[in-house]
Amino acid sequence: MPSIPALRIPGRHARSAAALLGASVLLLTACGGNGTDGSGDAAATQSAAEQTVGATEQPGAVDPQAGGDGASKDQVYVDQAINSGYALNTVDDLPVVTMYTDYECPACQSAHPLVEQAAESLDGTVTVMVKNYPLPIHDNAVPAARAVEAAAMQDQAHDYASHLYENAEDWRQLSGGELDDYFVTTAEDLGLDVDQFTGDYSSGAVAQIVDAHSQQAGELDLPGTPSFVVADQQVDLGNVRTADDLAGAFADATDSAGSDAATPAGGTAEPTPGN
Repeated sequence: MPSIPALRIPGRHARSAAALLGASVLLLTACGGNGTDGSGDAAATQSAAEQTVGATEQPGAVDPQAGGDGASKDQVYVDQAINSGYALNTVDDLPVVTMYTDYECPACQSAHPLVEQAAESLDGTVTVMVKNYPLPIHDNAVPAARAVEAAAMQDQAHDYASHLYENAEDWRQLSGGELDDYFVTTAEDLGLDVDQFTGDYSSGAVAQIVDAHSQQAGELDLPGTPSFVVADQQVDLGNVRTADDLAGAFADATDSAGSDAATPAGGTAEPTPGN
């Protein structure tokens, strides 16, 4: 499989040692899924197809199986995104750790710099992929996931996700048109094609990706977010306190999984450059 250049972590994402320590603590106390026992239940999450832009009369009118509805990418791309997610570092013939995240989850937001550091340190050794697990306890989790997947269609998922993590207080209390406007303005600020982003954000293709990832999380019985999975087995985070610890946990998990680690969690094949 051809390699692609290593993804460079922008300087604006850097964090102090104290912040990273705080991230590690929250990483171990992840946002729980649906129910008082903290167990995940992706079926309880309102589907992305039911939260599409402009769907005021019949929220489910956009067909998530269509892979089109104005989307800038075809079904081949959609299937690949469902299989792989998007990458935080180099995609090559490497073992894969898959993170399931919720952009409105405080634990995911705080863990973000720790995960970035781990991905950077493992670049060329282990690929860290990201998929969506919007929890039903977070009202804006599904629209945020749709926004990131729309940015992914312009190869900007990482920067867009970073913006959402780092500016959660600006959007987590918004709703309806104000929330949609915030996501579109963010796309403009990050230099994306706004017309393309708007069409993708409201498309059945993006809804299909988000819904499929949520279904995978439910089938994996993930307890909450962030969750990290190798070969459909959750990574043991019991001793994680630093970015180095997290990188070590990823490396140990992929070593233990052997050749099975080449397939992203919930997927059926190795990831390919471009995701």
